[in-house]
Parts: sequence; C-alpha cells; structure tokens
Amino acid sequence: MFKSVQRVTYQVADLDQARQWYRTVLAKEPALDAPFVVTFLVGEAVLTLVAAANTSPQSDGRVVAYWDVDDIEAAYRGLIEAGATPQAEISTSLNIRIAKVIDPFGNIIGLTDKLSEAKKQSVESQPSEAALTVAFCRALAARDEREELRGPDYLAEIFLPEDRRRALQDQASREYMIQKFVTPELYGYFIARTAYMDHIFVQALRANLPQIVFLGAGYDSRAYRFKDLIQETHIFELDSRPTQQRKKALLHQANIPIPEQLAFVAINFKTDPMTEALAQAGFDKNKRSLFIWEGVTYYLPTEAVNETLNSVKLNSPAGSTLCFDYMTEVVPSAYTGEPFQFWIETEKIEAFLAERGYTIVDHLTPAAIEKQHLTRGDGSAAGKTLAFFAFVQAAVSG
Repeated sequence: MFKSVQRVTYQVADLDQARQWYRTVLAKEPALDAPFVVTFLVGEAVLTLVAAANTSPQSDGRVVAYWDVDDIEAAYRGLIEAGATPQAEISTSLNIRIAKVIDPFGNIIGLTDKLSEAKKQSVESQPSEAALTVAFCRALAARDEREELRGPDYLAEIFLPEDRRRALQDQASREYMIQKFVTPELYGYFIARTAYMDHIFVQALRANLPQIVFLGAGYDSRAYRFKDLIQETHIFELDSRPTQQRKKALLHQANIPIPEQLAFVAINFKTDPMTEALAQAGFDKNKRSLFIWEGVTYYLPTEAVNETLNSVKLNSPAGSTLCFDYMTEVVPSAYTGEPFQFWIETEKIEAFLAERGYTIVDHLTPAAIEKQHLTRGDGSAAGKTLAFFAFVQAAVSG
C-alpha cells in the first residue's frame, strides 16, 4: 500500500524562528512562504512547517508523515476497514490529495497521492472543489475585520478540511490567502453574491413563499442560518450525490439541526430529469416557487442550461422566480474536473431568457454589483468584483 514518505509536517510554536532555522539547516529558500505555513522541497519529499499553539512534546500530531500511495481513496478505505480511525477526510489542494487516519495504537498516518489526468474526476464522482472554495471564501468573509466586507456565513467553516480551517486563525493568514490564492476580485464577488442571494432568500421566507429550490446547493447554509424565519416554506436542496453526502455528514458532525421543511435531493444535472427528482421529493409544480441557481450555470453545457430553464418553467406557475449568476465571457476554470462551459454576453441575457419564457426582474452587471454590495456608506469602494460575472433574477412569464 505505502510506496514512500512523500510529505512530513512539523508543528511549531514560532513559525518565523522555525522558517529561519530550517532555511539555514537546509541551505535553501522555502518553496512556499505564507504566514501560517512554510514548505521546503527536500529531495523527492516535501517538508511543511505549520504554525500551531500547542507544541508540547506530549501534544498529538506534532509530526505527521504522509505516505505516497497509488490511490488515496482505496488506501483510506482499506485502512478504515483494517481498524484505523478517520482523522481528516480526503481533501484536494491543487493537484495533491491528502488524508489522515489514526492506527489502532494511536499513531497518525498521513496519506497522499497526486492527481494524474487519468485520476481527474468530475463532481459526479467526488465532492466539488469549486463548492469548497466558495465555502472557504465565505468562511474568510465571516472573519473579515472590515465591517463593510464581513460576511454572514458563520457556518461555512464547518465544511472545510483541517488545512483550510487553519488558514482562518489570524488576520495575516487570511489576508495572504485572499491575495495569493483567492484574489481580491474573486473574494469580493463571493461576498457580493452571498449578500445578493441571502436577501432574495430571506424575502421569500418572510413572504412565506410555498417552495424554495436550490439548484446545485453545494455548501449553502441559508436553510440553517435562517431557520427561525421558516414558516410553511418547503425547501429542496438539489446537488450531486458526493457533495451532498459530504455536506450532510459534516452538518451531523457539527450538530447542526436540519429543518423539517428541508429535503435533500441527489441529482446529476447533466443526465437526470429535474422534474422527476423534484416530484419524488414532494415538490408541487402548481405552487409558486423561488429557484436559486448559484454558482452552477457556467459549469454546465449549453444544452443542460436550456434543459434546466425549461424544467423550471414547466414545473412552476407564472410569477415564480429564478435567481442565478452567469459568466459573460469565456475564461479558463481553476478546478480539476469542473471546466467552464457556458457563458453569455450581458447585452444578450434579456433576449436569451425571453426566448425561454422568462422576464427579467433584476440584473446586476459587475459595476452594479460593486455599487450595491461593495461600496461603503460614504460612496468609496470597499472591494472589487470579477469583471466577467453578473447576477440576474427572472420571473416565469404568464
């Protein structure tokens, strides 16, 4: 099962001092130098220094060796079946996957493999990395010290693996992640999108709208954050099975109660009929509904976008609404197995939706997004957004 030690992690109380010591000992500069983690390349292996508060000799997990394996999923499963206890589930960072288990004798075993082209998988076979990035940005925003940018999603961090939770712990680490890994524009976009969709969701709950459907829910937490506002509204979370199963497990682990009005619906948006999936979950197509389609359209082929728009129209009466974000020009995707496939120019979106039976209620271009959601009270800019994404809310025409 094990091939060779690939990564070794040391926890240190003083990261600056440890960085300098290992720089001298190894006679080389770090390959990655961040406020919360420092990485050195040592031969074929990687040495990682991690800032940690508890580094006494008796503390657990001070040193973790990560063994290279051919297939981390098979190795992780095999170890659990052999009696090991899960400590950190499989997570992906760029093209590296890692996980940790505890053997029957209390030792931590780290596992790692590298995603080759053959191993790259879609959201139908593994949890969405894009959805995890959204949760990470929402968690960053929830701890933002700037009042104008502070986000409301206090639950987002329960969905994060250990390494990303660690990056939330201090302002320097958070700022480093925003600047170097997320980018301020993407960060601002997620802050604005969360606020926009939150507002629409809360309005629907206060109006006691009969039904709300999340198309591609990811790690959305609105049904839990705003559970006290739910009256008779029935809520349906649709998503790919791997992402949804991971979400449900983490909600259970964090003791987050599931509202009785909420139904989880597993679906493959590219192949499964949405009408059938919703009907089996108790959805009533004769009742007015709100559909929230957040962070999904650009990952779908055009035919899947058209099919979803048609399904929403056929399964909801006039006056029902659909809220989604879309990409306005083609750009490369950063996520393995999740390429961008759909985009449409802002000047064409109204005609595009009208041809499919919708009337635009609200449309925010990048400039409008910044003005409405990323501007201080005195009119000055609090943040920036991506230049090639927009928001739209449309009503089903009569």
